[in-house]
Amino acid sequence: HEEWGPGPDPADYFPYPSFRRYQRDVIRFAYDVLARGRIGLINAPCGIGKSIAVLTAYLMARDTVLSGEEAKLMVLTRTKAQLEIYVREVRHVRERLGLELKAAVFASRKDMCPLRLDSPSLARARYKDFLRMCRELRRGRRAVCPYYEATYRTRLRPSYATKTAVDRALRLGAALPSEVLEIGRDLGVCSYEVVKCMARRAELLVGNYNYLLLEPVREAVLWRFGADLPELNCVVDEAHNLDKWAVEVMSDDISSVSFRRAVKEAEEYEVHDRGLMGIMADYLDELGEETYKLYGPDYERLVDPELVAEDVLSRLGLTSKRVLISLLRFLEGEGDKIRLARAEEGESPISYVGRCASFLLDFLTYGGREFAHYSLATERDGEVRGRLGLRCLDPSMTANILNELRSVVLMSGTLWEPGYYVEVLGLDSSRTCFLSVPSPFPRSNRLLLVDKAVSTKYERRVEAEFDAIARRLSALIKAIGGRVAVYFPSYDVMEEVLKRLELDVPSLVEDRRTKIDEVLSFLSSHVECVLFGVARGKVSEGVDLSAGGKGLLSGVVIVGLPYPRKTGLQEALTAYFREKFGRRGWHYANRVPCLVALAQSAGRLQRSEADRGVVVIMDKRAAGYFKRYLPGDWRADMKASANLEALVRSIEEFMG
Repeated sequence: HEEWGPGPDPADYFPYPSFRRYQRDVIRFAYDVLARGRIGLINAPCGIGKSIAVLTAYLMARDTVLSGEEAKLMVLTRTKAQLEIYVREVRHVRERLGLELKAAVFASRKDMCPLRLDSPSLARARYKDFLRMCRELRRGRRAVCPYYEATYRTRLRPSYATKTAVDRALRLGAALPSEVLEIGRDLGVCSYEVVKCMARRAELLVGNYNYLLLEPVREAVLWRFGADLPELNCVVDEAHNLDKWAVEVMSDDISSVSFRRAVKEAEEYEVHDRGLMGIMADYLDELGEETYKLYGPDYERLVDPELVAEDVLSRLGLTSKRVLISLLRFLEGEGDKIRLARAEEGESPISYVGRCASFLLDFLTYGGREFAHYSLATERDGEVRGRLGLRCLDPSMTANILNELRSVVLMSGTLWEPGYYVEVLGLDSSRTCFLSVPSPFPRSNRLLLVDKAVSTKYERRVEAEFDAIARRLSALIKAIGGRVAVYFPSYDVMEEVLKRLELDVPSLVEDRRTKIDEVLSFLSSHVECVLFGVARGKVSEGVDLSAGGKGLLSGVVIVGLPYPRKTGLQEALTAYFREKFGRRGWHYANRVPCLVALAQSAGRLQRSEADRGVVVIMDKRAAGYFKRYLPGDWRADMKASANLEALVRSIEEFMG
């Protein structure tokens, strides 16, 4: 206790023989947040062991300051891999320390649905279509789910089979969703409902961000968990994603293709839509053509929802928006019927009529300064299609629920700007505190370079600049050797550079269909290769490019600073943030997302203390004014040059 001071010794609650560097600091801070009921932000790079650190702090607080309902902890993760880490750590606590800790671990309803395993068509359904059909089956008005029907004796009382499933799962301490799925299927009950029943007897609840941010999900689960918001403690993992997630749950977009499919569906199922679906399909393509002519593909152009409503009403021959809203609600209901009918026919329970009606209802009813409405055009094989979108601009509309909790720990390896998260998420600044710890990895294992000869600044995106980037990138990749990941600010820039790039090693280019398993297989099967991706993409954020606990990469090259693309939607966000945050508005809307993307891309390099490699930022701006916003170790270690031979020489000397 002399080293730790008065109070519980973390070693008594830690399932490993020794602590990693800075791990005790994270435990001390998280314990203080839990004990005092605060909102704590932790910036701790990969390799510290944040997950077990916060669980250790929770166990300490549970034994000393938390009691009753206050002893409940909710852990929110973004990915399946992060969820599995907490399952593994809970099992280690139970097995190695003999401490009692029960967890209810949630995946999505669809992932945990045993009926899905019996029906390939159900497995192919879009998630929103699946949820609506599942809700109808649980209501049992036109059809029933045999698994759900067997789960409860009455509406609230679990059946004997459900109680048996709960007992089996809780004996594991923390059961993976896949394990509960098998238990539920074996006993003929709904596995998702089994986890909800487990929550009543659990102290720890693990799920994705929706279990807090979405009110219907939150209320359904917390009621089972036996915790009210003022008594609940919460850990948000990978919290740099929370601002984006918080707006996405209130945002949506749709294509003209969906409306054209809705036309055929309405004809097939004899739905009287007054021609709305066909009118909307044509209207979206017209908007898309206009946007394409003005700005090209994938540019979000702002539109006025009231003008959209007027145009649609005129084409329908209607004068009242109320009549249009009533029609859309009717079509939503028809969509539910279509989903059930398709499921009974052994087809995927998709309804384009229902999907399109739901989107239009949101598009026409959500308004105000917190929302932006936009049109964009997509181009595939020379064909232009229109899309219509609704975007929430204010993460605090959903994220400020964090203020109602007893305590909150927000943690990530890239919370470089704590003030941004406090303000943008709408956190109570009087309760917030911040801890930042350095990387536990030796700084001598990372060479950080800036190529000052090039930039992807919008004004410099000309052929000569792309030629220079391609030529210099080829030399840098060759000098680094081994496996190299190259990240671009956008698909457009990547395409321009790649068509000029000459390589003599295998390469894999990320697209919208890329799967992480394919990426890991590619890297593992080639000693020398190049992975090309985009910032904020699948292979640059939240993906662990390692095997056997060691990183697979020798180097990461970041081509350009990954600022958000300048579009009408981005301008709307900037204007909204300027109105709300004043001079910090531009910084919050543009520079902070760039910093996060930069940190995430660079973070793919080192995954263990033994990892050694090179990070190159190919943009002169990184060595200029922008540099002041980087962490201290980055500023100290960064070497910048416009001389390609000097950069190559530095790499070759470092790599040996």
